[in-house]
Amino acid sequence: MGYIPTGAKLTIWNDLYKRGSKPGVKNLEYSYKGKDVKKLVDFVPKLIQTIFMPTMWQQKEISVTEDSYEVYWYVFKDLDSFTYFRVDIEVKINFKSGKAKIKLSEPVIVTEYPQETYWQKTFFYELLRLIWHNLFYNKKVEEYMDWAKLKISCFEEKLIKYFDRLKGS
Repeated sequence: MGYIPTGAKLTIWNDLYKRGSKPGVKNLEYSYKGKDVKKLVDFVPKLIQTIFMPTMWQQKEISVTEDSYEVYWYVFKDLDSFTYFRVDIEVKINFKSGKAKIKLSEPVIVTEYPQETYWQKTFFYELLRLIWHNLFYNKKVEEYMDWAKLKISCFEEKLIKYFDRLKGS
């Protein structure tokens, strides 16, 4: 058996939208052009917290100038002890031109199985884990996929309604 460093994990990525199943859906982009674009600076983080209820979110980059606001987040939501939801959210706002772009990239359900102990590194454990995953846990992952697609749809719906409200005010 090969060497597996301490803290190693078996990671399974389940893309919410498979490449080719719905062309152009891998990266979800929403654009707005109009007045009161500054209100999106406060609205988008509140919307993320309300819809996704993240366990954690990391701010990767932020750039604020007099004319623009750009931020990039990794949003994580724990679903159980093995699985979490992740989506990358990018917000670009140009105050001068009144344009905004919100982009959701690579929404995925990630399952991680620890492989830290000698028992977890054995062939017998891996065989049992594989059987358990295929017979029982795949159904749970499918439920998580449906949950995540619903959350993405809710985010999209609320964001578009807010765009309409900004245009109407």
